[in-house]
Amino acid sequence: MTALPPRFTVPPLPPRLHRQVKLNVTDDGITLAPENGEDVLIRWGVKGKVETIDCEPGEVILGGVLGIVRLWDVKAHKRLLDIQISRQPKTKSRWSITLPLRAAAVNKDTSDESSDDEDTPEADETPIPSKTREWTKFIPKLRKKQLADPKADEPLPNDPPQREELEAKIVRQIIREFSNGFFFSYDFDLTHSLQHKRKVLTQRTASHVALNDLITKEGSLFPPSPAITTSRHSICEDDFVEPDIQVPLWRRTDRRFFWNEHLMKDFIDLGLHAYVIPMMQGWVQSSSFTIPIPPNPLEPETSLGSVPVDLVVISRRSRDRAGLRYQRRGIDDDGHVANMVETEMIVEGKSSLFSFVQVRGSIPLRWSQSPYSMKPPPVLNEPVDKSYAVANLHFNDLTSRYGPIVS
Repeated sequence: MTALPPRFTVPPLPPRLHRQVKLNVTDDGITLAPENGEDVLIRWGVKGKVETIDCEPGEVILGGVLGIVRLWDVKAHKRLLDIQISRQPKTKSRWSITLPLRAAAVNKDTSDESSDDEDTPEADETPIPSKTREWTKFIPKLRKKQLADPKADEPLPNDPPQREELEAKIVRQIIREFSNGFFFSYDFDLTHSLQHKRKVLTQRTASHVALNDLITKEGSLFPPSPAITTSRHSICEDDFVEPDIQVPLWRRTDRRFFWNEHLMKDFIDLGLHAYVIPMMQGWVQSSSFTIPIPPNPLEPETSLGSVPVDLVVISRRSRDRAGLRYQRRGIDDDGHVANMVETEMIVEGKSSLFSFVQVRGSIPLRWSQSPYSMKPPPVLNEPVDKSYAVANLHFNDLTSRYGPIVS
């Protein structure tokens, strides 16, 4: 019998994600050593093979791993250590200024006084290269011309200084992207709404009840489990119960909102479930307040107190057909609309719990807009009647996921 690949195996106990991983740099590669679990070696090289070993913990402490980007060199370890040291509490003088994490990550060397902050685009802007920089030397055609021209004095991007500068810019862009609008949870599946989880639990409870009715009570080979009850409201005892808690967290997530799935592919293929932290893009905010209870009209001076209320808003942005505004519009061949967002509002009172879900996205047609004008008019890329097929894919997917929808 052929064994299943490690990514499809289920451990005997639910794996808990590593909350602390120690990183070290060795001659063979980068090692990751959690407090409890398997140590990992990421070897040097273009492929960067990942394997499990026994290693000594390093000095850099990480709160988790977002994935593998194979651009790092040995100096990256020193930069991570400098970032960690800079984040430690220090005695501040009257005129001290605390730099944010992103600014600390940009500075590769304290002796380097140059800064690229003036040319750094915003997170929602398209990077526009400066005219003073010779970005054309990265074009393959011009590289061949430079090789053939003996008078060309410009170094090639493959030279160590040029490659180090290019990799540093890529690392800064990755830090900039994952520093804004991304969130995660070590224990809780945030990619599915409470409505979805309650629906799954209700369906399974109903199936368990039907199965108990089919099996005879006396002399049964499969006696009913004490955990299975006939009450449909038994799932309400714990409003935040997780379905399939025995399955690794990354396998319980909605893949539409699993943004770093490709970056975690090496850990997923090896079955290192405790390393895989699903990252979502969107917004999370919670607030607690009280609502006063209206007084009794017969006793208006008597206060009846107040009701505590917890309000949570979670917005989840889909990774399918995501892009900048005006540059990503309409629908693709798979029925994914541009910049689809699912927003859930959870209201929990003293004895009640409510979940309200809204979805939004681009108009499910083939259309676009020019990003070079203030008020660009929408332009249809093909007639509406030719978009019926992909539009039906989109609406069928919505109804299968959310049920009846009110627009």
